[in-house]
Amino acid sequence: MDIKIIRIKGKSWYLMKCLRYGGLLMYILELYQNNYAKDLVAFDSLEEGKDFVSKIPGYTIENEENFEYEYFNPKNIPDYMEIIYNENIVPLSKFMFESEENVEIIWKEISNLSVTKDKIIEGYSKIDAYVVNNEEVKVYIEERETKYNIIKDLLESDGYEVDRSFYGSEDGEAILYRKKESRDWHFLCHMDPSFLEIKDLKKYVKETVEELE
Repeated sequence: MDIKIIRIKGKSWYLMKCLRYGGLLMYILELYQNNYAKDLVAFDSLEEGKDFVSKIPGYTIENEENFEYEYFNPKNIPDYMEIIYNENIVPLSKFMFESEENVEIIWKEISNLSVTKDKIIEGYSKIDAYVVNNEEVKVYIEERETKYNIIKDLLESDGYEVDRSFYGSEDGEAILYRKKESRDWHFLCHMDPSFLEIKDLKKYVKETVEELE
C-alpha cells in the first residue's frame, strides 16, 4: 500500500509540492507566526499564489529537506502598503504582526466542490498524528483498526488487559497492556505508519512481550 504520510509536529500543517487540477483545487495562503494563523487569500493555482507572495517585501524561500520553506519578516513591511493583484487590493501592515519573528507562509490545498468530479477529493487528511493522502484514508484506517483488534485479541487471550492511549499526542495513539490485577501498564507500540508494516502480528507481540518480562 503506497501511502503518502507527512509527520506533524507542533502545529498541524504541512508543505506540499502541488499541481493544478483544472479548477478542482484551490490554494489558501495562510500566514503563521507564534501560534497565530490567518488565512489571507485563495488562488486557483499555486503558481498564482507564489507570484503574489513574491511581492511581499523581504519574501524569502529556502529549501529544507526537499521542502520549500517560505517566509518574510515584518520589519521589512512598512506601516501600511497595498499589494494589487488581478485588480484586487490587499492591505498589509507591519502592525499586523509581531515585529521580530518571521511570518511563515503556508499553502493549504482545498478541493473546490463547485466543480463536479466523481472521485475522492484531492489532498490529505490528518489521521491521529499523521497526514494521509485522501485516496488512502479508508484503507489506512481499516488496516490500522484491523491490526489493533488482532493484537488486542492476542493479548487478551494470554490474560492481558489492553488499552489505547496517547490519542492526540505528538507520536499518536499507542497500545498498552498489563497483566490482569496488575497496576503497571507496559508499552507495546505506537499505531503509526510503521505499525501497518508489521507482517506477523503474533510473532511481533510474543517477542515484544517476552523482552519486557
